[in-house]
Amino acid sequence: MVMDKKDFIEYKKDLLGKIESLYQNQELFKVINLLENSDLDFDLCNELVRAYINAANKTSDPYSLFEKANLLLDRFSLEGKDNAKHQFYRGYILFKRGLIEDSKIRFERALRFASVSDGKLFEQITTMLANVNSMIELAAFKGQSDTNRKQILEHIQQNFGEYQHLCSFDNVEIYRIPPTEKHDYNLLVSVGLSGKVMKGRDGSKDECVEVCFALPNDYKFNPESKNNFEVFMMIEVIKHLISTKENIGFGYYLEKDTGFSSRTAFNGAMLIGLGDYDKSQQIMELDGAELSFLELLPLRPMELNFRKSHSALELLELFKERLVMITPFISTRDDVCNVVPKI
Repeated sequence: MVMDKKDFIEYKKDLLGKIESLYQNQELFKVINLLENSDLDFDLCNELVRAYINAANKTSDPYSLFEKANLLLDRFSLEGKDNAKHQFYRGYILFKRGLIEDSKIRFERALRFASVSDGKLFEQITTMLANVNSMIELAAFKGQSDTNRKQILEHIQQNFGEYQHLCSFDNVEIYRIPPTEKHDYNLLVSVGLSGKVMKGRDGSKDECVEVCFALPNDYKFNPESKNNFEVFMMIEVIKHLISTKENIGFGYYLEKDTGFSSRTAFNGAMLIGLGDYDKSQQIMELDGAELSFLELLPLRPMELNFRKSHSALELLELFKERLVMITPFISTRDDVCNVVPKI
């Protein structure tokens, strides 16, 4: 039976109500079954595609569901060419299939037609576009040349101590310098991030950075273990530094909305000087650029908020005033913005 326009509007309204109820009960496959056996217009097509995608993300064999979603999107491709949701779904499926450059084109088109009044969709599009751009930057990052890598390792050995390879990712290595008599903690140092060279300010030398992270002398290293959140945090920070378009240097800070781990409240990080080392040990010249070895300082939420409205030096002064140790990093340390000053 063919419905007239008025009947279809009522039919669609009732169907969307049932779908919302099923979503609240997390019954995705009932949503799919209901829509697959219903008359679909463009909006209901998007609902079924949404259900396919959500279900695909929860199953061990997502490809058949993504294929169903693609076929449905093709069916309504004319109506969807200027529709933000339709383009977002196309981009998301391409992203899940590993076609990152193609997904970027779809996400950019989705953003072009997105409305800020649909806050959820707008945020989804901008988040995925940021993820894609970050992945493209990481894939393009070549790290350091073998010659420069050798020079950096020589500087590390001469100034920080004997090193041991810990892990590698995205053309960056992390090395561990075990505790020494003078520096009674483990020092992690990146090698490769300095392949990202930034223009110096006001005609000064070009600049680049490697990241250091001090951990307690009894820290148990197992880079394959999720319990080593500190190592994963350092890796995540370095990935961010590779992909960001901003200049990075002393005082640079970043925010991780979801936090670095469910085991900790730290949701930000700042780059500071290696205060335990002489200035000459913290810098070296590399291909005419000045390479700075900067220490990673994880931040708690209140500390991050303080940094957003104050300088890096003001935040470091707060650590000093509140007698909260920075080096090495202790995950149970106090929040300097929530500590009563000691008299």
